[in-house]
Amino acid sequence: MREFKSHGNYSYAILFLKILDGSNGEHVVTELNNIWQMYEQLKKGKVANLDQCTVPNRGLSVLIGYGPEVFKIPGIKKAIPKDFAGRQFLPSIKGKPILDGCGINYSEQTCQNVGVSEHIAIQFVSGTQLGSHRAIVETWQHLNNGPKDYHCLQLTKFFTGFQRDDGRSWLGFHDEVSNMKDEKERREAITIERTSNRLKPDDFWTEGGTYMGFLRTEIDLEAWNRIGRKGQELIIGRDKRTGSPIIGVDEEGDTIIVEGYDGVDPAEFYDTKFHEHPDYLKTSKFSNTSGIDIENSRNVLIQSHIGRTRHISNIASKDPTSRRIYRQGFEFIEPISNEKKPFRLGLNFISFQNDPRRLIFILTDRRWMGKSNFGGQHGLFNNKILSVLSAGMFFVPATEKPFPGYSLFY
Repeated sequence: MREFKSHGNYSYAILFLKILDGSNGEHVVTELNNIWQMYEQLKKGKVANLDQCTVPNRGLSVLIGYGPEVFKIPGIKKAIPKDFAGRQFLPSIKGKPILDGCGINYSEQTCQNVGVSEHIAIQFVSGTQLGSHRAIVETWQHLNNGPKDYHCLQLTKFFTGFQRDDGRSWLGFHDEVSNMKDEKERREAITIERTSNRLKPDDFWTEGGTYMGFLRTEIDLEAWNRIGRKGQELIIGRDKRTGSPIIGVDEEGDTIIVEGYDGVDPAEFYDTKFHEHPDYLKTSKFSNTSGIDIENSRNVLIQSHIGRTRHISNIASKDPTSRRIYRQGFEFIEPISNEKKPFRLGLNFISFQNDPRRLIFILTDRRWMGKSNFGGQHGLFNNKILSVLSAGMFFVPATEKPFPGYSLFY
């Protein structure tokens, strides 16, 4: 099983490779094998141009994903998996939705659907920035060594990110609070399984793999700050300082949090006791709290971000109709040529699920994120907080020798 990093102080990078015109499966399998062997050495702290010197590896992990265009390359032996065919974000058009029915649009400045424009995605996670960045440089050097006609892959672009040691996001709220903590539940939601996924015999080779959704999302921090703390808390569904779930609002519209919860110092992490929030669809959850406006509370909170994305369900995680996904978030900040605002910032959102439809459903269904940009009642908060710079869906194969994805070629 491939490695997945849980929340921690990690450095992130993802690069994209394009298969050059005129290449076939035989060329690609040879090139990927060589690159993967180089990564295996990197994980041991061995760098190609440093001879026998060993450097700290800092727990480097490497994950490879294949876009739908790979299956069109001559000599690829496998057809695109049934669950993957047609499960992709829309073509990238500035200011237009990333999916039909979705309230999140592509950026009006720059955007790209890397799921269809590129063939291969390779993700690096390391305990240090050098660990993940060095993997990018070593990939580039590998592809530039030797005669030009020797290589069939081109490094087209890369993105980087990091996790914060305060457990918060650029929005100022605690992040990844309700992510799946149980390892068994997480693996069942992630892993493609023959019976659960109802695989056809032609797709049995995908068993043990997963699907990765990638969204590099810009945050409009100026628009977010204009909303103010009270509005922000109603959009998120949590208290900003403590991370406690909001359980309702009073007649004045002010938030009410868990009774008896005093919170923690802002520099500390949230109390794990308050990770999960009430089921806002059940008004009985509100009845024992004095001063609460039950009807308004239900209307407000089911439209909050966690009210939309954390519905309670008895469906087993391994069932593809479950809406559970395992997500990872890595913040980013990057310079841009703009005197008034010399940088953009946001989140690399990565999700893993055994069927791409899980993420697509979450983003498009009206009871979930459909038609909502982030959260909040329709018409109350019309600010477009999020916009997508890059998006893509990739198939991530199970670990195998000599490299993950070898089965595509034989």
